[in-house]
Parts: sequence; structure tokens; C-alpha cells
Amino acid sequence: MSTLEQGIQKQIADWLRSGEIELFIGYEAGTVPLQATPAFIRRPEDVGRLIWDATCENNLAVFLPRYKGKKVGIMVKGCDARAVVGLIQERQAVREDLRIVGVSCPGVVDPKKVAERLGVAVEDIEEAKVEGSQVLVDGQSLPLEEVIYDLCQACDRHNPIIFDVHLGEEIPEDPERDPFAHVREIEALSPEERWERFRQEVERCNLCYACRNACPLCYCNICFVDRTMPRWVYQTTRPEDVQFFQIMRTFHLAGRCVGCGACTRACPQGVNLRLFLDKLRKDTLELFGYDAGVDPEAKPPLTTYREDDYNDFIMG
Repeated sequence: MSTLEQGIQKQIADWLRSGEIELFIGYEAGTVPLQATPAFIRRPEDVGRLIWDATCENNLAVFLPRYKGKKVGIMVKGCDARAVVGLIQERQAVREDLRIVGVSCPGVVDPKKVAERLGVAVEDIEEAKVEGSQVLVDGQSLPLEEVIYDLCQACDRHNPIIFDVHLGEEIPEDPERDPFAHVREIEALSPEERWERFRQEVERCNLCYACRNACPLCYCNICFVDRTMPRWVYQTTRPEDVQFFQIMRTFHLAGRCVGCGACTRACPQGVNLRLFLDKLRKDTLELFGYDAGVDPEAKPPLTTYREDDYNDFIMG
């Protein structure tokens, strides 16, 4: 656990004291090893609770729609910052109402990887902390870069693109890294093989909706799965219900998903949801030249039209 440096604490306290913000959303030490918990700070004297290290996994942008119309401060990693941009584009947040502490992030710890390296169950980890580039667990030391999430290892957005105050040194991005390498592997399969890959991946899903709840762009007041008139899907583990939900949710995020991976990290069953979402991110980038969550002023491709838009999918 690493408390925020004094300068950042003072800035947040000043925002609260002056009334520039009513609330600051950050991280504090949790009760579960290797997992920080969201902190909601309303008083300047409480800023000492705030921390930042590789255990700060949650994408805090998910909370912004709940405070729409209020002045809010928030801490964001590079991928989280893109979610904030997406929410600004969709009028779920107003930039002038936000005070953003952006942090450069090398990746966040995957507790399951740590447990696997130690040969124990996640719930058996008792004492753990991050110190610099090492994860110290029950008397053993593991390199942080080896136990971060897979999606963090493929990340091309370590640095926030929107912030008022920046924390940490900027992390160089690797221009040779292909963020869609895993998608290209699936694209190389036949249609039948791709469907089988999808079927096998989602058959672990138990429709707990953790992915929906963790996603900053899933902010509908009533989700389609919760509607009863008409009833679109039943909360069962039948293949037709699971597949329908995952397909519909994926397409709901077409041109909107910023690739933060919150859904994949939240899934208790280990479903690799980024395989499907990143496919649409890749298509949106290649077909329409649009990268979600980069420019607050840009118009998403599904809300605008150009004469040179890709139209080959339209059947004559």
C-alpha cells in the first residue's frame, strides 16, 4: 500500500475545501489482500486514506453516471481516462464539473496469477503488498510485471489522456506492440471454428452480470436483461440465454468500448470478454478510423454518417 504523495493529497483537499468538488473518488486499502477498494472522500481531512499502487484495479469511472450533475474529483489510470472521455461524449459527465488525478499505470495485479505462482488458492493468501516492482506475498517476492493481468501486459494506454493533475512518471509506450494480436488469432480461424471458440468461452458464464456492473459504459437505467415486458432473456445458464446476453452486450458497446478490461477482470468465471469486445474495437478503428475514448469532441461512428463510410455489410 502506498499513500498518495503530499502534493496530490493537498490538491484534493483544496478542491474539497474550496467547493470545487463535492466528492473525490479514489482508492483506499481494502480488507482483501492485493485488492484496493474504492474510496469516496467528502472531507478534506480524510484524504490521508487515499492510496495508489498496483492493487488499484477498479475502473472508478463506473461511478460517474451516479453523480451526474455534481462536481466530482476522480482518480484514473490510462485506460480509465478513456472511459471518462466516453462518458463525456455521451453526456453522462461534464468536463468542467470534473477534477481528474491521472496516474501512469504499469499494470494492476492479478491475484489469481499470484496464487498460481505460489501454488495456493486465492483465498489462502494472507499477507501481501506491492513494493515498487515487486509483489511481496507471505514472505515471498514476485516480479510485478509477471503477475499483472494479461490485458495489462498487452496494454497500449499506460498514460492518461485527460487529467488536471498527473501522478507518477510517464510510461513509454511500445510502438511495436499489437493490442489486437489476440483478435487476429481468432480472425484466422474458419467461421465454424470461431463460433466454437465463442461457445466454449461463454459456456462458463453464469449470468451474474458482474461484467455489466463493472463497465463504465453500461449505465442504462434499466438494462435489457432486466426488462419483463417484453422479456428478452432469462437469468439461467442455458446456452441460448448466455449467448444472447453476451452477444447483445457486446454489440451494445460497438464503437463505445474503450478496452479498459474492467468486465474481464470482474468476471468470477474467468470468461475472456475482451476477445469479443476488442474485435469490435479493431473493426471500428480499421473501418471508420475511430478509437473510442480518445477525443471528447469526436462523434462516435454509430451516431454520425460520412459518404465514404464502410457500407459493404449492407445487402442489396
